[in-house]
Amino acid sequence: MKKIFTLLLLALFVQFSYAQEETQEEMKNNRDDINTIFSKENLKVTGGYISPEIKVGNVNEDVSLFVGGRLGMILNDHFTLGIAGYGLANNSNFKDLDPLSLNPDLRINMGYGGLLMEYTFFSNKKIHFSIPVVVGAAGIYIYEDDNNYFYNNYDDIENSAAFVVEPGVNIEFNLFKFLKLDLGASYRIVTQTSLVYLEDEDLSDLSINATFKFGFF
Repeated sequence: MKKIFTLLLLALFVQFSYAQEETQEEMKNNRDDINTIFSKENLKVTGGYISPEIKVGNVNEDVSLFVGGRLGMILNDHFTLGIAGYGLANNSNFKDLDPLSLNPDLRINMGYGGLLMEYTFFSNKKIHFSIPVVVGAAGIYIYEDDNNYFYNNYDDIENSAAFVVEPGVNIEFNLFKFLKLDLGASYRIVTQTSLVYLEDEDLSDLSINATFKFGFF
């Protein structure tokens, strides 16, 4: 009786071990059979670059210059994923129209940045085009202008964070294998500010852009 019982336990153990191994193999096969949009076969890093960039556009109806840059990783020769950031190089001046205002002369300082996504069409051609989009956040500061050109002391009146989306379109020139030139335009959309002196529309506008991309392509 003991021998029969022992044999039964041994048979159950072997069966359980086999079933466990079969389950693990089945799970592995199921994972291999999962259809995905991206995989090692169809998603490859084919380049990368760092690029200084300048943007000229209006901030509160004042012609302004943004200076910044991008850092991008190119996938499959067409899609770029990276980061971008820009800062207002000239503090745009404006006047408070309220006659009772204690701060009639004001200045704006602003910076923004975030996730960069860009799709490039016909990237191997000498001249082609791309569609970049930056999605991120901004910081806006309003200062009192004391008109002291020697010390440039500004009193911070108010500040706000904001959400920024900036789509654009560029014409791209392959100057060298390691250098590209982008010329184009973008529209800066600023929303969700909490400023008293300015509205979202005052900070949103069209920009003309120039970019040099240094990297491997």
